[in-house]
Amino acid sequence: MSRAEKVFILGTIFWLLLQLSRVIALTLIVDINAGLSSEAWRYPAYLDLFAVIFALPLIWAVWACRGFLTWVALIVYWVISIIDHFGNFVTTIFVGPPSIADGMNPFVVPAVQTLLDILLLGLLFVPQYRDLFFRVQKSAS
Repeated sequence: MSRAEKVFILGTIFWLLLQLSRVIALTLIVDINAGLSSEAWRYPAYLDLFAVIFALPLIWAVWACRGFLTWVALIVYWVISIIDHFGNFVTTIFVGPPSIADGMNPFVVPAVQTLLDILLLGLLFVPQYRDLFFRVQKSAS
């Protein structure tokens, strides 16, 4: 495996690990239930929980058992994550930022996350990186 391929695999795993921070959606759901944030934030919060729940199995799959299914799962994961970020933009525009975003620009974090998700999604289609999921390991016989 080349250095660039190792960086791609480790970068993907690192970015998936950072998705675990989206567990803050639980706080947002509590705020929604308490009436402190708009109901419009419920769907983006649930998509954030999706990102948290599926990050760990994907990390394992990227590290231990790359194959067609892992490649497809990453594509689906990044697409859903991008949809979530666009939902954050739309919800912020129409109802304002969630209560957990007090004191910060509510567009910066989703914008950075969207760009990185798009980058990783695009790299999955570059032959050099796509092939990391389709190489058959020769047995030592």
